Amino acid sequence: MSFETLEKITNSLISEYPESNAWAGSPFDWIRHLPSGSKGVIGRHIASGLLQSYGFTPTASKSHLRVNGQVILVRTAMMWQQGIIKFQNLRDSNFQHAICLGLYPRKAFAWLVPKDEIWLNGRVRKDRIGIKSQHKGADAWVQVDPENLPPWLTAYGGTSDEFVQVAERAL
Repeated sequence: MSFETLEKITNSLISEYPESNAWAGSPFDWIRHLPSGSKGVIGRHIASGLLQSYGFTPTASKSHLRVNGQVILVRTAMMWQQGIIKFQNLRDSNFQHAICLGLYPRKAFAWLVPKDEIWLNGRVRKDRIGIKSQHKGADAWVQVDPENLPPWLTAYGGTSDEFVQVAERAL
């Protein structure tokens, strides 16, 4: 089978998978193709840069940011099918807030979520819409549809301006 044959077959399938074309020309497209660890590092850089651009002074450690003495876990997710985003591997570790940074082809969202909205008394908050236990309860998974936010999440951001307003109150 020739490469050209495979290319024709693949091109004929593109219309059935509209999300694959959605990223063409996106400033975030290059990130999609990197390993998850690299995406995490880039997400911390993006979150740090966003905070710096609004006058905060974040410092980075291996897996967290620190702002005004508070430890902030950063999780980055990119649009999945049907426009949802899933923030994975939120472990019950030493942090006060989680920045959940959602990247879409032409827009981005960010939430500054207090830890006790995800974890309470060492347990994943399954009473919150969109939060699920992952890895037998060792981690949490937060699924978000920005067009239909669960009520508990609306107070913690959304657009970058809304995120910064929350950060100004919380950090």
